[in-house]
Amino acid sequence: MNYKETAQLIFDKVGGNQNISGVIHCSTRLRINLHNPSLAKTEEIKALTPVMGAVYSGGQYQVIIGNDVGYVYNEMVKLLDSDKTAPAQEISAKPDRSLKGLFNSFAAIISGIFQPIIPAIAAAGMLKALLLLSTVTGILSKEGQTYTILSVMADSAFYFLPLLLAFSSSQKFKTNPYVSVALGGVLLHPNLISLLGGEEPVRFIGLPVASVTYATSVIPIILTIWFMSYIEKFADKISPGPVKIFLKPLITILIVAPVALIALGPLGNYVGTGLSSGVFWIQDRIGWLTVVILSILMPLIVMFGMHKVFYPIIFAAIASPGYETLVLIAMLASNMAQGAGALAVAVKTKDSKLKQIALPAGISGLFGITEPALYGVHLRLKKTLFACMIGAGTAGLYAGLVNLKGYAAVGPGLASLPMFISEDSSNLINALITMAISIIVTFVAVFILGFNDEGAVPASGEPTLADGKDKLAEQPIKPQNTKAKYVVFAPIEGTVLPLREVNDEAFAQEAMGQGMAIQPANGKVVAPFDGTVETVFRTKHSIGLRSVDGIELLIHVGLDTVKLKGQHFNLHVKEGDEIRHGQLLMEFDLDEIRKAGFDTTTPVIVTNSADYLEVLGHDSPGLTGPDKPLITAF
Repeated sequence: MNYKETAQLIFDKVGGNQNISGVIHCSTRLRINLHNPSLAKTEEIKALTPVMGAVYSGGQYQVIIGNDVGYVYNEMVKLLDSDKTAPAQEISAKPDRSLKGLFNSFAAIISGIFQPIIPAIAAAGMLKALLLLSTVTGILSKEGQTYTILSVMADSAFYFLPLLLAFSSSQKFKTNPYVSVALGGVLLHPNLISLLGGEEPVRFIGLPVASVTYATSVIPIILTIWFMSYIEKFADKISPGPVKIFLKPLITILIVAPVALIALGPLGNYVGTGLSSGVFWIQDRIGWLTVVILSILMPLIVMFGMHKVFYPIIFAAIASPGYETLVLIAMLASNMAQGAGALAVAVKTKDSKLKQIALPAGISGLFGITEPALYGVHLRLKKTLFACMIGAGTAGLYAGLVNLKGYAAVGPGLASLPMFISEDSSNLINALITMAISIIVTFVAVFILGFNDEGAVPASGEPTLADGKDKLAEQPIKPQNTKAKYVVFAPIEGTVLPLREVNDEAFAQEAMGQGMAIQPANGKVVAPFDGTVETVFRTKHSIGLRSVDGIELLIHVGLDTVKLKGQHFNLHVKEGDEIRHGQLLMEFDLDEIRKAGFDTTTPVIVTNSADYLEVLGHDSPGLTGPDKPLITAF
């Protein structure tokens, strides 16, 4: 995958700096905040080879990349230019005040606040689990100084959770992060803790201050920073310029801190306690059923990126009583099922390309990263998704009945098994049994339900992949009335080259799809089939087409010619235009582009190659042209 080019393509198709207000990422997704989500070209983004899917959910535009998302994110950040980002009011759509819109806004806030702090919490949780393992096995003693120091390291992220949340909340509510952390420090100050822990009631300017412990708390600090976002704007407005640097934060702290101690802190504490109590009340009565239901629905929840809304429940439970028995358990059952389902597909399928996708996706799923399996295999085959739900639901039933507990806020999988270690060894054993049930039942369900294996049943008289490319090449190209049904004709006159000889890693490794390349003999690009213009890049060097038969084609004139910013290119069509085979689409000054030092080799890529059993190039020596086939898709 060419991370830079992938980031550039996504950046352009969501509207660039004019439409992007912020970007973060989780383990598999770019999560982009857009001023106007309707401007994003979702279908075109989905068509990009490295992209597994794209969806607007939870108030964020989510692009599923997979395990390489961090690299794409790093390239995306380089493209962001705050000076060029349009103010929200210039481009934003009308706020959605419907129930769905309000829920999406809430989900976006929750995800934006909790996602950045997960590494710290996950590391602390795993350290607690390993520390417990070391005492159970006798490696360390609880009375030893080494144990004490490691325990402090494990507890610190939870104890100072309000500080972590203060900083991440400041990013979401657009407040000064350092003043936000200072307000979090007020809630955790040792003197305040000592004062609130005394026998006498505490009052501030005559108003009662509730005796609340804020260490490990979640909701109080979020409410505090939300309130601060309004007070800080007020303080900024009334503070004179010469003294704003100290007067603005002073006013903010003097107003927000007392309100937090007197009202927002206690309110948040009651809400958090009520949320935890409600979850435990449900689980005490029908806990096994809630685990089953959530295990079955988890793939759909993940598909829409809504699993992030469970963070407050997970974090609150891990903080007190120290374990979680619903969401993490359902994730374990679902993760194992999706991984096993993809591996079952890899074993059963006779389609070599599907096998290459399913095998690594299955392994990734067993380690807790399910998007490659979900988007690359199960949503494509559909029946296997139902098999995964059967396996997850069965495993969830067992886990719910034995009250399986998770002790760390981390994605459940093979690598994170220590999250189930406790002083009661049966918990880890039950986790292993849950995993085994999920894997075995899903594997069997995939083989019973089956799936549409395109590589297993060849059409009558047609060659299969097993016959090899040579036999496919021997088949005569069927004329499609004046064009062949699955044929792409050459869009440029010139010399044909195989993609592997293109001096660009992304094209040469077919990261964007299969196809051929042409060394142009002149500067004209014509339509290689009847169809429509899907994409015209603003730099004019590249154009995306779709044939009437569904072939999606990218014609990329030259390498790195995006740097020319449209110079030496002249387009004759626009997005949405219908085109006929042989119609002039673009002209470019071949000599000037070469004088500028650019390689004019032009890749012609079938970007939806995965939709076809095979994509073959016609690389016979000599010149090609609009009357000659270049690519055949079977």
